Amino acid sequence: MTKEPPQKITFDDVERARRNFAKTLAAFRKQKGRYHNPAPELAASKLADCALLPNRYALLDKVAKGGVMAEVGVDRGDFSLEIFNRCAPDHLHLFDIDISRLVNPQIRAELARPDARITTHVGDSSAHLGQMPDAHFDMIYIDGDHAYEGVMKDIKAAVPKLKPAGVLIFNDYTVWSASSMYHCGVARAVHEFCQSNPWKFRYMALQTMLYNDVMLVRE
Repeated sequence: MTKEPPQKITFDDVERARRNFAKTLAAFRKQKGRYHNPAPELAASKLADCALLPNRYALLDKVAKGGVMAEVGVDRGDFSLEIFNRCAPDHLHLFDIDISRLVNPQIRAELARPDARITTHVGDSSAHLGQMPDAHFDMIYIDGDHAYEGVMKDIKAAVPKLKPAGVLIFNDYTVWSASSMYHCGVARAVHEFCQSNPWKFRYMALQTMLYNDVMLVRE
């Protein structure tokens, strides 16, 4: 029996699906449903010292070299390698719910060294961060659970673990994922955190689909 070739999906097919989604979402909102996570407006003072950068690699180049750093949400480990090479941490801690996805060969080779400068923590990132010493990290890069509640949990766990001059960096700083057509709570969580705490924006790094990065520092 000859297998039928997969049906080609056209631009018009995607547009029809998008319009159907938009109609369904409009009906959901009419019923007072909340799907998106809009970020509340920030005071101008929170953005006064913020500089714009072309990409997140340029942002890493602004991070002070050395010290102890963490990445929350590792995936393949490709960006972990960028942190390791560009920021030259004395030690890098990698937090992920499923470290089996970490396949970057250079990161794996470093992990296999007896004097490795990388440690992995497998499981809930906020729980594992909470077990680290207070005032331990110079930088924490958060790219884990993008749901609003998940981001807030990671923020709550991360802040006490930072040194006084330590920085927080957030990936996918947006309210909506255009590629997956899914809501994102990062921007809302970041803004609410800044509104309620003495933290401000220092850098925003652009990304081609506007999955931007932001760095926060203490005021």
